[in-house]
Amino acid sequence: MPGLFGSFGDQLYVHQRVQFSTGRSPTHAESHAFDDGVVLILQTALSQKPVGIKEVVRPSAAKPAPPDCLATFKQFFTYVQRERPSIVSDNTAQAKWLSKNLREALKEKVKTFKDQADNPDFPGNGTFVGSWDYPTTFAVIGSRRYDNRALIDVWYEWGKGTNYPGDTRLTSFVFIKEDGAWKLDDIYTFRGAFAAAESLNAYLKEK
Repeated sequence: MPGLFGSFGDQLYVHQRVQFSTGRSPTHAESHAFDDGVVLILQTALSQKPVGIKEVVRPSAAKPAPPDCLATFKQFFTYVQRERPSIVSDNTAQAKWLSKNLREALKEKVKTFKDQADNPDFPGNGTFVGSWDYPTTFAVIGSRRYDNRALIDVWYEWGKGTNYPGDTRLTSFVFIKEDGAWKLDDIYTFRGAFAAAESLNAYLKEK
């Protein structure tokens, strides 16, 4: 292709380079070779993409969880500390406190059990505490809100008379604003001496 930019100056440069080195004018093929080389260099430069993810600086969007979200957590947590009624069969409690996604995940998990009464792994209120042996104390040690999500960090401690005396564990309750109310969407248990790191939502969706 003659003249990559249609520029007389480009062609003049080719002529001058060839004349300087050989004492003759460039052939038509040499002019084409020059043009093709420029095109290749430009195509290579344009095809190279930046490596890695660009970091941008944004002001922190985190705020404490709102009071109504904290109130919802405490109501829910008081409920699941009891053995009965079970949130697994209490549709009213599910609609009040669980997100649509978590309700559906719980429903599908229940279907995977054939002998519900005899299976110790069948979900119950303890599933939403994160331990079959309830801790002696709990404390809300922090919270943060990101738009329509809020996380409430809870610190568990086990005392004398439990199966894990002296143990501590960090658990985060994840809420989502849904239909104008805060609903529990997940519970994340951090790895501890007697517990593996686990997402409740992911566990319920396991087949």
